[in-house]
Amino acid sequence: MADELKVHGNAVHAFSAAMQNLGLNRQVEQLMAIFTAGDWRRFKDGLGTYEFLPGEFDYFLTQWGVDREDVLRFPLDVKVQLEAAMDERRTGEPGYRRTLEEARASNPARPNPINGFGYTKIEAKAQVSDGLRSVTHRLPLGSTVRRVARGLPPAAPNKAAPLVERLTKSVLRLDDDDLATVLEALKAEQKRRRGRPPRT
Repeated sequence: MADELKVHGNAVHAFSAAMQNLGLNRQVEQLMAIFTAGDWRRFKDGLGTYEFLPGEFDYFLTQWGVDREDVLRFPLDVKVQLEAAMDERRTGEPGYRRTLEEARASNPARPNPINGFGYTKIEAKAQVSDGLRSVTHRLPLGSTVRRVARGLPPAAPNKAAPLVERLTKSVLRLDDDDLATVLEALKAEQKRRRGRPPRT
């Protein structure tokens, strides 16, 4: 078993080094390879033995130099697969995902601390001291990924509508004073546009 953990550790180190020097397509290949092989779940190197639960793939990635912004560039279908292994809503669920503090305490410390791609409001409050500027809930890979994972269209119906339709609906919900302000602004803009010289 010890030798097997070292083999996994070698794979993790190779993955981490490769991710810094590859283009997007190869990064996707490398990340999905280590994800599906499972080397990231339990491995060993000179600092000790690491162990990550099935819902802690983002914890693993951040400790090994892959940030949320890196993965956000991946194709949608890939992100949908990955989100199942980093669902912040299940933090604290036995056998799936520990809190950040528990994961950090259970693994050797590295230059990059373990962090989550997503976090609940409670976790966000706890992490303000780590440099997070706002105390809000964050989805690990965004709302589009979560919608598709639930079998819904990529965009919510109100966001899928044309811009003019969305703006019109918003304006119609204004109170009388705000509506009058918008009308005056639109009239002024029309007048300004009429005064512009024609394009040649």
